[in-house]
Amino acid sequence: MKNKITTALIALFLAGSGYTQTTAEGVKQFQYEKPLAAEQTFSQVLAKNPADLEALYWLARIQLVAAPGTKTNPFPVMTEALRSQPLGKVIQGILLLKQGDTIQSTTLFNDAIGTARKKDPAIQLAIADALIDAPNGNLPYAMALLDEAQKKDKKNASIFIARGDAYRKLYNGSDAFRNYQAAAALAPANPIPYYKIGKIYQTQNNPDVFMEYYNKAIAADASFGPVYYQLYYYYFSRDVNRSMENLQKYIALSDPGIKNSYMLTDQYFVSKKYAEAVSEANKIIASEADQTKPRIYKLLALSYDALKDNRNAGENLKLYFEKTNDSLYTADDFELMAKVAENNKEDSLVTVWYEKALALQNDPKKKADIVRKIIAFDKKLKLYDKQAYWFAQLRSLPGEMSNVDIFNWGVANYNAQNYVAADSVFGIYATKYPEQTFGYYWRARSNAAMDTAMETGLAVPHYEDLIRVASKDTVNANNKKWLIQAYGYIAAFKVNTEKKYDDALAYYDKILQLDPGNDDADKYKDILEKMIDSRTAADKPKE
Repeated sequence: MKNKITTALIALFLAGSGYTQTTAEGVKQFQYEKPLAAEQTFSQVLAKNPADLEALYWLARIQLVAAPGTKTNPFPVMTEALRSQPLGKVIQGILLLKQGDTIQSTTLFNDAIGTARKKDPAIQLAIADALIDAPNGNLPYAMALLDEAQKKDKKNASIFIARGDAYRKLYNGSDAFRNYQAAAALAPANPIPYYKIGKIYQTQNNPDVFMEYYNKAIAADASFGPVYYQLYYYYFSRDVNRSMENLQKYIALSDPGIKNSYMLTDQYFVSKKYAEAVSEANKIIASEADQTKPRIYKLLALSYDALKDNRNAGENLKLYFEKTNDSLYTADDFELMAKVAENNKEDSLVTVWYEKALALQNDPKKKADIVRKIIAFDKKLKLYDKQAYWFAQLRSLPGEMSNVDIFNWGVANYNAQNYVAADSVFGIYATKYPEQTFGYYWRARSNAAMDTAMETGLAVPHYEDLIRVASKDTVNANNKKWLIQAYGYIAAFKVNTEKKYDDALAYYDKILQLDPGNDDADKYKDILEKMIDSRTAADKPKE
């Protein structure tokens, strides 16, 4: 029995092409993280020989490592004769360990080991492996068993691998590494030690080293699927082509299952293969129905959005909201909904969704980005009053508003005919950027709009500030245009309100200096000169 069990425990690298549906094949499938294939293999072995304790042991191990909710076949009923054997007691202990009964399982394990003189290293390894697999297994007990087993079986690579696994669960990477290295030296054709060393270095974010060991694992056996999963995961956010290549290899070498469909869907999405992502996601929904993870609906919404299919993007995002706990909503979810609503011409809903995004967003910079999207939307609809409101909200956020933001804020108020507010905003601009003309010009226009009859001359001081700055560079076309406008406005105020015709004439001369062919300036200058001459003639004393 000892030799038979030991052979089964290490048989995964002894199994050759001549074996079909053997326990050794099932062991290899289990070690290669293919529990469904292994379960099927062991079930077929047991169909031929229900008393095969080794197959029963590995079936128990499969049940032990199965995730909660995973469907496994009912465990076969063991005869009393099988239950009384050492490996039979180990199997019973494993099943109790799965149920959380650590006391009774330990009793069975100790009974299976027997007295010191008769202790079998294969039985000790079988128990230790199970304890290491168990979520709350007794690791010190497992290590003690492995220490004893190793004294009698010093060249068994499986013992070193088990010791490495135990040390990893104890967060002792150094001793885990040494044991995996020893296993690799004893079984250089075994990919598992190289793979597990690679995982240690991957947790340390050391790609140069973990890539070396992953490549050694592949060189040892290119059919070892788990290594391709690690490479897929590593490249997922770095190189979509390599990630896809490794994912496809992993899927081909692993148990079939819905998890593969989820990974493939994600891979298509990050690769920007949106049509393929949609197709694969819909396959998941068709297969899983109400068990579909809600995030798939969001992925569909994002994919449809990228494909400019607004209707399907909106429908899937609504399904996501329906199927997801609202505590899991993110600001990005509502931003996407706002974008979809805008594209679908649902104008009344756009700002509503953006406001929900704002409520969930904690990053000030991202908050500002959302506010700018609302501002752009309001501008498109010419909702200038709302646009001005959101500019004010933007100013309340941490961080500096740019000169463009302040300028557009002022223009929004001006277009909304909020001239007092416009004057205030452009006052901020003029103070912050005193050598630029924009603040003065728009203050002048805002005040002119408040004083349409030119009764008080509200705009004049601001036009004078504009003249002071713009006169420094009259070659600039914009400065030249605004100077002509400023001179013309002040001239009109001098004529119509102050009746200072000579002062007005001087401003028209300034216009003509800038633009000698200005017909309006020529016309008004001619009128003014005649008025001045007429007044002069009237003021002359009669002889």
